[in-house]
Amino acid sequence: MKRLFFIAVFWFVFAFVLTGVALAEDAEATFELPIGTMTLEAPQDTGYKATLSSVNFPHSLHFSYSCQACHHKWDGTGPIKSCGTSGCHENFWAPKPGQADVSENSVKSLVGAYHQACRDCHRNEADRQKAAGSKSIVTGPVACTGCHPDPHSQVENSDETLTIPLGIINIEAPEEVEATRGAVGFPHGLHFKYACKDCHHDWDGESEVEACDSCHSETKPSGSRNIKDEANQMYYLAAYHNACITCHRDTDKKRREAEAVKAADLPKAAPVNCKGCHSKS
Repeated sequence: MKRLFFIAVFWFVFAFVLTGVALAEDAEATFELPIGTMTLEAPQDTGYKATLSSVNFPHSLHFSYSCQACHHKWDGTGPIKSCGTSGCHENFWAPKPGQADVSENSVKSLVGAYHQACRDCHRNEADRQKAAGSKSIVTGPVACTGCHPDPHSQVENSDETLTIPLGIINIEAPEEVEATRGAVGFPHGLHFKYACKDCHHDWDGESEVEACDSCHSETKPSGSRNIKDEANQMYYLAAYHNACITCHRDTDKKRREAEAVKAADLPKAAPVNCKGCHSKS
């Protein structure tokens, strides 16, 4: 059987396409994001004979979650390594008591890692929806047969991909707008710890991402210039500032709270003023 989990292509990432947007530097810094479904199978070299069927994993349905929720060691720039890479989840099954060195005890088995990532997330999502009072729970399966169907399903690996930029993207005002500030150099690769759909909220996970101004197409505010004014929802400048500045302010607040308790792991600082985002025009 093929290697378990084509992890090298299991990437949860943003696709950020904007009008007037181009890679500002390193135009070659891209990768191909697999979309559609991929089949997760047990590896050939473990000496293990699978008793349950392979898992058909709908990659595209998971772009509402952060890339790094699963690819927790990924730095957002380099290639994603297989979960079974040496030093990671290299043991297919957890070793029996007395068979493992103490140094290996912290390394989860491959089976354990996948079940913790997938099944536990499905359970947590169901609990979250129940706590929110949802009458209809929408999440992935938690029972064995929900993922490993019997009879076995057909192997299904989509070869469709989307080209995703990793480097800096220049975000500029629409051509018909006389900009008073410089363009914004947006570090796309630093944002893969957030879900794609946090920004691309109408994206279906498979189609090419349309320019933001295909929806937020108004180039002038409707009445007030307040970006929180509901009348400005389709105003391009309000859409960008609400998405970016609101998140940055929340991150800045969390950073200050972490500093107050002398936490070791501080959220990265993000600009919250004009000069912090806009280059000199």
